[in-house]
Amino acid sequence: MHIDFLPFLADPETGESLRLEASRREGAIVIEGSLHSSRASYPIVRGIPRFAGYEEDGAYASSFGYQWNRWKRVQFEAENVGRAMEGHTRRMWEKICALPGRLDGTVVAEFGCGPGRFLDVVRAKGARAIGLDLSSAVEAAAENFRGDPAVLICQADALRPPIKAGALAGAYSIGVLHHTPSPAAGVTAMARTVRTGGWIAACVYPKGSYYDSPLVRLYRAVFRALAPVLGHYPPLAYSYFAAWVLNPLSRIPVAGLPIKALFPFARIPDWRWSLLDTFDSVTPTHQSGHETREVYDWFKSAGAETIEPSEWGSTAFHAVTGGAREAVGARHD
Repeated sequence: MHIDFLPFLADPETGESLRLEASRREGAIVIEGSLHSSRASYPIVRGIPRFAGYEEDGAYASSFGYQWNRWKRVQFEAENVGRAMEGHTRRMWEKICALPGRLDGTVVAEFGCGPGRFLDVVRAKGARAIGLDLSSAVEAAAENFRGDPAVLICQADALRPPIKAGALAGAYSIGVLHHTPSPAAGVTAMARTVRTGGWIAACVYPKGSYYDSPLVRLYRAVFRALAPVLGHYPPLAYSYFAAWVLNPLSRIPVAGLPIKALFPFARIPDWRWSLLDTFDSVTPTHQSGHETREVYDWFKSAGAETIEPSEWGSTAFHAVTGGAREAVGARHD
């Protein structure tokens, strides 16, 4: 954690400023220490401030900790040069956030950063970045950005962000809020952290899409029931089988029909992405699908203005933040 990020941080419950105690540092980078408010203390472990999820690996987000530490670089642009998915991550970010240009001199946050593939895009555009994630994916993100003082990774709940109200130029969440107990609260929390006239963007799964299909929900229920005994091994084995066997066979005109009808998997031309996205679809505790109007209403309720659909599916929006903002410590249960 670079000390320059301290003015942006706040107690996630009260919104008050935090006091830093560093027990180990390398110049301006704090490796070990703690952050203190009048009501609580938060450890800094391996350079990562831990506001939530540290002891229990994010509770409902534990499957994401497993997948992102296993596949921490698969979706980064540098890993896809000359491959089928080259440019996909950058285009996705630009279409959802509607910001194709530079971000020099701004500080932006990602709500649910995983290992940081979109933070990588933000950094390439010149912004300083704060990545929040509830799971142990923060370990992968910290490793991916080791040595970059312009990136802060925090283990924190996206519904209770440890960021001061109005501190940021922009904030976004891509493919994450539908994995929380309250996606609407996530948009509200995100909007609170952004200054008036800044920008926010979010993308969630559409209702009735692959991730929301009855077949995916069935497989997810089965794997979740097996998890207490067998852990992540059943969905991991299934995901490899799907990427290596089912995905190629499904492209055969006749044979592909029963395969697609009986087995859910992500049909992506790069087998690594197919493997990752299949595992991602059949393991989460929370995974909801939403209507276009529903997502628009989240932005409206959060006080956003000039709300516009993004060019990435029917449930992706970007907006300018307005003046209406709740207290940063407000709870969303």
